[in-house]
Amino acid sequence: MAKITIKDIAQKLGLNFSSVSRALNNKPGVSEETRKLVMETAEKMGYHPNVIARGLVSNETKTIGILMPDIINPLFGEITTAIIETANANNYDVFLSISNWSSDKEVDNIHTIQQKQVDGIIAKSIGERSTKMLEDVNVPVIGYETWMMSNKFSSVSVDNKKGGTIAANHLIDCGYKKTAILHGPWKSSAGIYRRDGFYEAYEEHSLKFDESLLYIGDYNIKSGYNMAKQMFREHSDIDSVFAGNDVMALGVLQFLAEKGIKPGKDFGVIGFDNISFSHLPQIELTTIKQPKYSIGRIMTKLVLDEIKNKNEGNKTLPQRILLEPELIVRNTTCKR
Repeated sequence: MAKITIKDIAQKLGLNFSSVSRALNNKPGVSEETRKLVMETAEKMGYHPNVIARGLVSNETKTIGILMPDIINPLFGEITTAIIETANANNYDVFLSISNWSSDKEVDNIHTIQQKQVDGIIAKSIGERSTKMLEDVNVPVIGYETWMMSNKFSSVSVDNKKGGTIAANHLIDCGYKKTAILHGPWKSSAGIYRRDGFYEAYEEHSLKFDESLLYIGDYNIKSGYNMAKQMFREHSDIDSVFAGNDVMALGVLQFLAEKGIKPGKDFGVIGFDNISFSHLPQIELTTIKQPKYSIGRIMTKLVLDEIKNKNEGNKTLPQRILLEPELIVRNTTCKR
């Protein structure tokens, strides 16, 4: 089926091309009656505007590019939902690219997003090469947890270091004596901040963290399960774990269930993120809450502000925005 054009609509209604174009683009010079007729006819005929062609004329495509490592993890899904809803509320569309935690795929996705001529980009970048590319694009960029990798564009995140401190203090207050840390990938900025915050809390209590209890993995269930198996094999007297995210914590809980170990009373588990699964009755995971929707909303508002400033010829200085973490106590930790 041939694509419907403005010319087709003009011929259908017996109007000139410029009148139909002005009506479709909400420009002055046509009556409200004509505008309504054009819009109704365009919808009936199945007309879809060529966003890129429109962008060549207006220098805007009204589109924001989103780069995420995945959306299977509810953390990224909830943040992405907030971005989409906030963008749509401001009459912007989005173009979403998923890298599946591949740095090569992430680089390809940046090339694709640039080809789409988006007006701005919101990114959770995972690689140094892709971060460098984002520094050099000619549209505004807002990062999620990217400040450690680059301070050349603005970044929004929860205060991960403070979150790590809160987690450590909670486990200490509960009376757990030997805690392992399940870190994400070694270069994960979020993991580094959370670990450092945990260490600081230990120092404040005049405690020294045993580095043999630091395990490096990936932010997925399988990694959490495998690290739990390893830490129990290497440390039979371990009594608690701080998982770098809730998904890894789910892997730990799976291992504990197989071994008949009761979370909370027998063994403490605290995660990070407060994803939607963590409050389910069969899980009830103690965790550090990220304000996920607020993060997505703030990133979108920042990129829209920077797009506006760019169009007006104004420069925007990069900023780092940290949001407050919150301890959510459930059944996987308790006073001992």
